[in-house]
Amino acid sequence: MDNNNHTSTHRFPSHPHSSSSSSAPTPSPKGGKSGKNLAASHAWGYVLAIVSGASFGLIPLFSIPVIATGMGYVSIIFYRFLFGAACMLAFLLYRQVSLRITWRDFWRISLLSLLYIICAVTLFVSYDYISSGVSTSLIYTNPIWCTVIGLLFLGERLSYRKCAAIVIATLGVMLLTGFFDDDARFSAWGIFLGLCSGIGYGAYLVLLPRLKINKMPSLKLTFYIFFNALLYLLLYAIIAEGGIEPIADTPSWVNLLLLGILPTAFSNICVTMSLRLIDTTIVAILGAFEPLTAMVVGVILLGEPCGIATISGGMLILIAVAILTLRKKSTAPTKQ
Repeated sequence: MDNNNHTSTHRFPSHPHSSSSSSAPTPSPKGGKSGKNLAASHAWGYVLAIVSGASFGLIPLFSIPVIATGMGYVSIIFYRFLFGAACMLAFLLYRQVSLRITWRDFWRISLLSLLYIICAVTLFVSYDYISSGVSTSLIYTNPIWCTVIGLLFLGERLSYRKCAAIVIATLGVMLLTGFFDDDARFSAWGIFLGLCSGIGYGAYLVLLPRLKINKMPSLKLTFYIFFNALLYLLLYAIIAEGGIEPIADTPSWVNLLLLGILPTAFSNICVTMSLRLIDTTIVAILGAFEPLTAMVVGVILLGEPCGIATISGGMLILIAVAILTLRKKSTAPTKQ
């Protein structure tokens, strides 16, 4: 651990944020080129956020076969974090990126890890009390909590465009996940746990670009977040579950390895990079691509049914994304 500030050379560009806004930095008045660069950075931020949400949606593809073997949720999350962190560590060592961090960064990363693991554990525990679709809907209230935190503590303003996207995306997720189904289970404790998951992830998204650790490479930052989260989860598993379950067979090894690489390491690196380029609430809204991708995977690869509510929910999510990404073209006066 290094007590002095240390900046590593890395392949991902860092974009500084002000303490009061999660938007990308204001371009310097150098002419049209800086404006084009800013627009390109925003576009790349949208792409990264969408890719992150879509890759998160691959979780059922790799986790359902492991659940079928009888492995519990806590052990599955543990192996997901373990293989994800191991993959990131191997790439960091290959790129010869220094792993040194300051004590200040260590404590800030520990806070982010704690929020992330609280989000994951409360979500899975809520499955014991309410329907999984209701739980999934509640964690995707995180754009609302991002907005509330921004309004109350960061002095941010809520635009009509962003407000409409939040409402439409939330309704779309609720339709996708069966929130309105007749057989949906509800309980006060389960709803509380699901909301804790949504609030925790919202706070994670808000804090990540504001803890003044953006000079750290995205891959290195994501690795330490997951490494610390892994330690928290191991402690929880020992206390609550009596330990981690062993992996049963070779297919489970393959599925858990892919679970750690694609919807864990890759998706979280993408979301970390996107938070350095675009607004936190927009990143949270674009995270709705996770249940949309999960629905597509379920229908095409897992043979799950697809009804009118599912299709309507998917369409609403796409409309919300269009509201965020498609802006009116302003007609600039031509020079005479």
